[in-house]
Amino acid sequence: MQVACGDCVGCCTSAYSIKVRAHETAALKHIPRERLLPAPGEPGTLLMAPDASGHCPMFGTTGCSIYSHRPETCKTYDCRIFSAAGMAAGPDRSAINERVARWRFEYPGDADREEHRAVKAAAGFLRQHPVRFPNGRIPSRPSEVAVLAVKAYRVFLGGSPGDAAASAGIIDACRAFDAGV
Repeated sequence: MQVACGDCVGCCTSAYSIKVRAHETAALKHIPRERLLPAPGEPGTLLMAPDASGHCPMFGTTGCSIYSHRPETCKTYDCRIFSAAGMAAGPDRSAINERVARWRFEYPGDADREEHRAVKAAAGFLRQHPVRFPNGRIPSRPSEVAVLAVKAYRVFLGGSPGDAAASAGIIDACRAFDAGV
């Protein structure tokens, strides 16, 4: 996937903790061990916490010091997901939110425009109706809400189903997406 970052370093300077999985041996060789902590509830996954200024500890004056060996989380992060879902990255992510506000989408056809509308509708439903989901909640991080909206947007194609149908449809669509169906 080609992520259109250009000279933007918002994700590197927005106080994100970066997941580094056990199979990412190249990244692990280039990150000082003292910068890594176990990820709660995810055996084999480590977290690289931001420094006191909110920057990734591998971010320096010339950019990422391990760019060619950066973790998969960094390689696949794409702030366009927030714009696609019609939401901000969070109140403490001003650099990313500024970038998100500038993204514009072009639609080759009406079906593409409808799919984008459905992603926004899914994100809106998730944020407005958390009690309709297991344990009465959805993930709280904006990135997780945006990802769920992309996984489940088909539920909102052609309009908005009722609340019960929407929540059941979102759960089924996310399970199917995760199963590769």
